[in-house]
Parts: sequence; C-alpha cells; structure tokens
Amino acid sequence: MEKNETKTKINWLSELYELLDSVVLSAVCVLVIFTLIFRIFVVSGDSMYPTLKNGERLVVSGLFYDPKPGDIICFYNDYKDEVLVKRVIATAGQTVDISDDLRVFVDGKELPEDYIGDIDTRKMTTPMPYTVEDNCVFVMGDNRGDSMDSRDMRVGTVHKNDILGRLIIRLFPRFGTVR
Repeated sequence: MEKNETKTKINWLSELYELLDSVVLSAVCVLVIFTLIFRIFVVSGDSMYPTLKNGERLVVSGLFYDPKPGDIICFYNDYKDEVLVKRVIATAGQTVDISDDLRVFVDGKELPEDYIGDIDTRKMTTPMPYTVEDNCVFVMGDNRGDSMDSRDMRVGTVHKNDILGRLIIRLFPRFGTVR
C-alpha cells in the first residue's frame, strides 16, 4: 500500500508541476505579446471624435512601425504627462499650412478630411507654414475644436521615439477597424 501512495503522490506532484509550468509559460507569452507586439489603450477625451469616442479601448502596435500620414497613433506627451491619441498629418520634411478658413494643406495640397468633427476656433501657437523636423510627425485630432495637438507649441511635433504605435483595431465598445 505504501508503494501505491508514494506513486500517487509523485503523479500528483508531477501533474501540479506541469500545470504550473503551463500557467507560467502562458503568462510570459501574454506579457511578451502585450508588451512588445500589442498594447491596449483607452481613449481619454473627445479630441478624436467622431472617429473615436471617449472610453473606447484600442489595440495599438509599434512593431516595425514607420509613421504615415493618415495613421492614428498613440504617443507619450511630456506636457500633458499622458498618452495621447491623434492622427498623423505630416511626416519629416513635409510642410503643413493651415489657412484662415482652417483648411489644412500639406506640401501645398489640401487634405481631404472627411473624418473631422468640429472645426477649430482656437488660436494656434505653432507658426504656419511649418516644416516637420527629422524623425518627427505633425499630428492633429479629428475634433479640431477640442484637440490639443501639434498646432499648440506645448505639444508640438511628436518624435518617433515617443510613438507607442499605430491603431490596429478598436476593441470596445465598438469593435472594428478605423480609417
């Protein structure tokens, strides 16, 4: 009887070890995936309305990412000391100009902005026209009247090192891709 009890105890410990090994390996995999490949951010505020709403959860990836105009990105901002979500308007070397009637031009061509919400009525502090420096992007919120973005010198352009990634998919409460 002692042999069977010892054998049962060894089997039970072996199964427990395998279970713990699987749990730890799974946790490490999830940690790596959601730290290096994907991150989840929550939209804070209405600066990207109507494209994104306050409280929506976003999946963002910065893996092998090179910013392009039109991308929605998450980045860390020192002035606000938080992660902001904005749309890339221009990249390094491009010149942004905003007309008196608030139309946006990049390298002399008007941007077709069918995604914007409210038109901005606040005064800009970034002098226009503005040429984006190397390794930086010029960003703006889709809700121009409620967005602190590159038009404000306190935010300014975003250095590529501060970009956490681009929006891949919206998770909650509305699931789907975003353009």
